[in-house]
Amino acid sequence: MNISHLNVGIIHSLIGKNDGVSIVIDQTVHAMVDDMGIELGSIFFLAAHTSPRFNAETNDIFWHKNDIHKTILKYFSKKPPEGFDELIHEKACYAKDIIKQFVRKNNIDLIIAHNTSHPYNFITAVGLGYFIEELRDQGIIWPKVMVWWHDSYFERLQFSNPNPVIKKYLKYLPGVEIDGIAFINKTQPELARKLYKSLNYNNVEKFFTNRTIVVPNTSSIDWDWENKNWDNGELIAPPFDNYNDTFLRDIGLINEIEKRNFTIEDTIILLQHTRIVPRKKIEVALDFAIRLEKKFQKNGLRKCVALLISGHSGDEQFEYKKILGEYYKKLLKENPESKLVLIFGEDRILSHRDIIVDKKYYNFYEVPAIVSQYGGIGTYFSEVEGFGNNLLEMVSFGLPVVINKYDVFRSDIEHLGFHFPAIEKCILTDDLIESAFKILTNYHTRNEIVLHNLKVLQQKLDHKIIAELLKPLIIKMFTRILNLD
Repeated sequence: MNISHLNVGIIHSLIGKNDGVSIVIDQTVHAMVDDMGIELGSIFFLAAHTSPRFNAETNDIFWHKNDIHKTILKYFSKKPPEGFDELIHEKACYAKDIIKQFVRKNNIDLIIAHNTSHPYNFITAVGLGYFIEELRDQGIIWPKVMVWWHDSYFERLQFSNPNPVIKKYLKYLPGVEIDGIAFINKTQPELARKLYKSLNYNNVEKFFTNRTIVVPNTSSIDWDWENKNWDNGELIAPPFDNYNDTFLRDIGLINEIEKRNFTIEDTIILLQHTRIVPRKKIEVALDFAIRLEKKFQKNGLRKCVALLISGHSGDEQFEYKKILGEYYKKLLKENPESKLVLIFGEDRILSHRDIIVDKKYYNFYEVPAIVSQYGGIGTYFSEVEGFGNNLLEMVSFGLPVVINKYDVFRSDIEHLGFHFPAIEKCILTDDLIESAFKILTNYHTRNEIVLHNLKVLQQKLDHKIIAELLKPLIIKMFTRILNLD
């Protein structure tokens, strides 16, 4: 089957932003255009918010922070208020109508819906489920529907006790009328099997054998690393970019280190290249920064250590940024000699470069390259991750990273052979501090690690993997009818 003529509709809350799902969506678009022959003009987007792009439509009903989703999350495990069922149904019907208009207007052949197994996209999932049911009840098998399973309500303890009204609608998260699923790690298919069996879905094993795939997060390497001299003992990093020359000053880092009588040459930059949410365990990165600072002091080196957090706050737990600020103050009080700097970069970092009035905004994706140019390292002490998009981004820009071995890292990434100095259960060790210190003070050691990790990334997690896995699934969805006897 020639799939290059398909019109593809991609649905999610956010598209083209800094979150992991947005990153995967853009990776998928590149794979479809570059490796699957689908024209960019044949790909359409439906979301609450998108970055500037062609063929994009928006509606607040898909916003994961709108009033209905806030209400659903608030009462997910509590006694539902009066009219809760009717409210969900009303909003889902509205979402269904928007999806229907989007499909008809753009002659969509294939819908790819992202994260519709997660409560944060509850109305999107139910609305899409209503739409598919309506078509299938009429005997209409077009468009085909594939869901990209990033996360789900039964992968999170907070969603383990849904109330009766919520339970009524969970059959649509992501739904049994879909034609295929792409998972992002190896642990998810078994969870999904249990769900489909509980819903009495016919022939679960045939569906999961023929209509599901695991697509790991991938990353391109967007600089000329292969032609560098990796043996000369000098720092190897992506080239400086004129636009980004003012980044450290604009986010306030230069001002903070100068107040402490340091220069940028005397500063160790640690990059926490994630959103500000509790499961990222950013407090461990702060503890790490304090211990690293003490290591430099012990070795007679006067250094200012700065932890830069590049992602945005407000998702999953709004108060976490405030909690981190308070924890930072506590650490300084306990360590009066410390000159540790904490920088939240979110006010000057977007999903794209921009200049608004007299302010310059920087691309989230490019931040690891900037930190790499100054010889910094990444921190990634996450407790829970779906895969590790931001980890791969740091690797792709030549940034060594220290990590906590979260479950999916163990099952899906560790065997690939990356070199990440690591800890277990978020417990910092002397060995980790020693490894980080050596990377930061010895360019030869640093370059060996960076080069090794770039080679692994290119060989095993290149964007071409997406097309290699996705194309056969799409062909099966359009050409093979599952025998559900």
